[in-house]
Amino acid sequence: MATMMAMKAVDFSFQSIAGKLEKMLEEEAALLAGVEDDVRYIVAELKSITSFLTAMSTRRNMDVELQNWVQEVREVAYDAEDSIDEFNCRLRSTPYSKCGVKGFFNHFLRRIKSLKSRHVIASEIKKLKIQVEEIKKRHDRYSHTNEATSFGTATNLDMTDRYSDPRIIGHFVEETQLVGINQSRDTLIKWVMDENYPELTTISLIGFGGLGKTTLAKIVYDDPIIVGGHFQSRVWIAVSQNYSIKELLKKIIRQISINEQQIRDVFGCQDASLNTEQLLNIMDEAQLVKTIRDHLHGKRYMIVFDDVWSTEAWESLSIALPQGKEGSRVIVTSRSEEVANYSCSRNRQFIFKISPLSPEKSWELFCRKVFEAPEYSCPRELENVGKEILQKCDGLPLAIVTIGGLLASKPDKKHEEWKDFGDHLRLEIQTNDMLSKIHQILLLSYNDLSFHLKPCFLFLGIFPEDYEIRRKRLMRRWIAEGIVSGVGGVPAEKVAERCFNELVSRSLVQPSEFYYNGTVKFCRVHDMMLDVIISISRKENFVVLLNEHPTIPPQHQKIRRLSWQGGSSGLVPNTDLSHLRSFTATAFGEDVPLKDYRNQRLLRAIDLEGCSALFDLHPMSFSKLCLLKYLSLRKTGLRKLPDSIGDLQNLEFLDIRRTDIEELPNTIVKLQKLVYLLCEPPIFQFPKGIRKLKKLRVLRIACADNVQLLQEIGELVELENLIICVIVDDLESRMLEEISTLLSKLNGSLRSLKIMQISDSGLKRALHELASPPLLLSKIHILAKTDGLPTWFASLEKVVEITLGGTRLQLQDLQVLRNLHTLVKLVLRNGSFDKNGEDLVFDQGWFTHLKYLEIETDGVSFKKVGVKI
Repeated sequence: MATMMAMKAVDFSFQSIAGKLEKMLEEEAALLAGVEDDVRYIVAELKSITSFLTAMSTRRNMDVELQNWVQEVREVAYDAEDSIDEFNCRLRSTPYSKCGVKGFFNHFLRRIKSLKSRHVIASEIKKLKIQVEEIKKRHDRYSHTNEATSFGTATNLDMTDRYSDPRIIGHFVEETQLVGINQSRDTLIKWVMDENYPELTTISLIGFGGLGKTTLAKIVYDDPIIVGGHFQSRVWIAVSQNYSIKELLKKIIRQISINEQQIRDVFGCQDASLNTEQLLNIMDEAQLVKTIRDHLHGKRYMIVFDDVWSTEAWESLSIALPQGKEGSRVIVTSRSEEVANYSCSRNRQFIFKISPLSPEKSWELFCRKVFEAPEYSCPRELENVGKEILQKCDGLPLAIVTIGGLLASKPDKKHEEWKDFGDHLRLEIQTNDMLSKIHQILLLSYNDLSFHLKPCFLFLGIFPEDYEIRRKRLMRRWIAEGIVSGVGGVPAEKVAERCFNELVSRSLVQPSEFYYNGTVKFCRVHDMMLDVIISISRKENFVVLLNEHPTIPPQHQKIRRLSWQGGSSGLVPNTDLSHLRSFTATAFGEDVPLKDYRNQRLLRAIDLEGCSALFDLHPMSFSKLCLLKYLSLRKTGLRKLPDSIGDLQNLEFLDIRRTDIEELPNTIVKLQKLVYLLCEPPIFQFPKGIRKLKKLRVLRIACADNVQLLQEIGELVELENLIICVIVDDLESRMLEEISTLLSKLNGSLRSLKIMQISDSGLKRALHELASPPLLLSKIHILAKTDGLPTWFASLEKVVEITLGGTRLQLQDLQVLRNLHTLVKLVLRNGSFDKNGEDLVFDQGWFTHLKYLEIETDGVSFKKVGVKI
C-alpha cells in the first residue's frame, strides 16, 4: 500500500521533470549544445519508468527491496527537478539592456554567465543521465523479478484471501452502541415510506469515512417497518472501489430470487444441463440488466448501493432499475458529493449529510463501549483522561467504538495506562492491530484520489491539528510549490480551485466557514485523517514536522518540506536543509527557529503567517533565493523588510498585512514577477518605480499621498484588485484628477475596488467626474464622503458585492442599487444613507437576487421583501 502511494508521487514528479526538459530543448537549444542527445535519452527513460510505476501501482504487496528502490527513484526525481529549476533561474538572473556602454557590458556579462550556466547544466545532465541509467538497471532487474509473481501465484492469492474489508463492521453493530442515530433513522424511514413520492426515488447518504453511513443504512434496511412486507424485493449491494458491474448485477439477481426459467427466457437458452449460476456466468451485461428490469417491473422494491465511489458506477447500475410509480426506493451511501448529486439529480432534497457526533453523544457512545451495563458509568479518576482521548476522535463513531473497544479489553483500567495510551494514540493507531481498521478505512479515501490530487491532500499535513486553513492560502501554496499548475490554457488558480473543490466533494476536507456566496473561506482536516496524512508523509518523506516530538528522516533522505508547529525541540544541530523547498511556521508567540535562508537556495515558499514573535530577519535572508515564489509575513511582529527582498526575482506573492512594517524598501521595485502585493495600515511609504511591477494583479493597500504614486499605479495595466487609502486632509485638484485618471486607465482590468478616506478630502469630485469608469467591477467598497452615488453606478452590470459607508445616499441612490440585478451582497455601514429624519424603507419587490444584507443604522423598515438578513 505504501509503495503504491510512493509510486504515484514519483509518477507525478517524473511527468513534471520530463515536461521541463522537453521545454528546455525547445527554448534553450543553443545552451544545450552537446547534451541534446542526453536530454532526449533522459526524457525517454523517465517516461518509460513512469509507465512502469503506473502499472506497478495496482499491486498491493511489494517486497522491501522494491520499496527501497521506489524511494530512491523519488529522491532522484526531486534532485533532477531542483537542478533544472536552479539552472533556469541562473540563466535568467541578469537582465539585458540595450542602452549605451552599460548595456554593452551587461550584454557581455550575460554572455559569460550563459557560458558558465551552459557548463553547469551540461554537467548536471551528465550526472542525471548516469542516475537514470542506474534506475533503468534496477527497473530491468525488478520488473524481471516480479514477472514471476504477477500471474496470481499462491503467495499473492494467500495474501488476498487474508485481507479483510474493515467496512464490514458497519453491518454488525450492537443496539447498545447506537448513539445519536434515532433522529437520522426516523428521517430516512419517513423518506423511504413517503407516499407523496410514488416514483422511483434515490436517497443519498454522504459523509466522511467512518461516520457510520453503512451502519445507518443497514439500520433503515433492517427496520421492521421496511422488512414487514412493504417492499416486494429488498437488495443490499456493496459496491466499493474495485467493482465489476457484471458481478454486481449477478448479485442483484441472486437477491431478488429470479427463477431459473425467467433467466432462460431472457438468455434464450433452454438447455436443461445449465444451472442458474452457469447461465449467469455466460450472460453478457445487457442480458443481466434486462433480467433485472423485467423482474422488477411493476414491483415496489428497495435497493441499497453501499459505498459507491464514482458516478460511473452509479450510472452503470441505475440502468438496471425500472422507473415506475409503485413507491420504489434506492439508498446510496458515498463519500463523494458528486455521486450524491448525480444519483439524486431528480430531487436533491433527498441528500442526507451525516455529521460527526457532538461531544455529549461522543461521550455517551464511548462510555457504552468501555464500561459495563446498565450504568455505563466512568470512574471519576478516568473521566478527564477519557475525554482527552475522545477529543482526538473528533466525533468519528468508527474511532470512538474501536478505541473504546480496545480500552474495554484491558483488564485494569488505570489512569497512568490511559494517559500513556492517549499521549501515543497516533502511534497506536498505526501499529496496534485492533486499531488498524481506523487507518484502513480512512486510507481508502486517499487511495481513490488521482495522482495529481494526492500531493494536494498530503500538503494539508503541514498544518497542526484543529488549524483553520484559509482556502486561498492553501491554493496559493500549491501553485508556488508546483503541486498545481496551469493545464491546457486553464490558469493555475482555476486548476487549484477545482482540486480544492474535489477534496471537499470527497469529504476529505471539511469546510468550516463560508463566504456569503457559498464559497469556502476556511476549512480543516479531521484529526483522524490528519494522522493518516502524517503517516503517509513520513513514509514518503513528503514533509517533516517539528513540534514537541520532532520527526527527522533518516540520513539518506533529504528534507524537502519543513513545518514548524511550535515547541522547544527546534532543529537538530547540523541538520542539512540545503534541499528545502518550503518552510512553514504556524506557532503563535514563539520565536521562529529558522530566520536566515541563505543556505536554502531551493526554497519555493516561506510561510510565517501568525508568528507574532518574529521581529526581525537577517539583512541578507533573501539574497540567494532565486526560486522563491511565495512569501507570507502576515501577522508577524516584523518591523522592516530587508533590502535583500529585491533579490527574489521569481517572487509572485508577498503578504505583509498586520505587521509593523511602515515602509517598503526601494528594492521592492525589482520584483518584476510579483502578482500579489498585500499590505495594510499603518501608513505605508511606497518607493518610486512601482510602475515596474507590470505583472501586479492585486495591490492592497496603496496610500494616495502623492501624485507620482497615483500616476505609477495607473500604469499597472493588469491590476484587477486595488485598495486605495486617501490620507491627505485636503486633496489638491491635481491629486483628484490623478485619482480619476488612474481609475479610467484601469477601467478594462479592475474587477475589485476599495476606496477608503481617512479624512474629509473631497473624494466626491474624483469619483463623480470619472471620464471612463471601471464598469467591469464585480466588487466595490466606498468608505468615503461622496454625497450620493456616482452616476456610473447605474451601469455596473457585473457587480455582485457593494459596501458603502459615509456616502450619505439619497432615496434615488437606493433605487439605483435595487436595479442592479446581479447584486447579491449589500453592506450599508454607518453614514451610508442620509435619512433626514426619515426611515430607510425597502419596498416590496426590491433586491430580489440579494443573498446577504447588512445595515449598520437605525430606522430601517421592510415591506414584505423576501430578503434574508
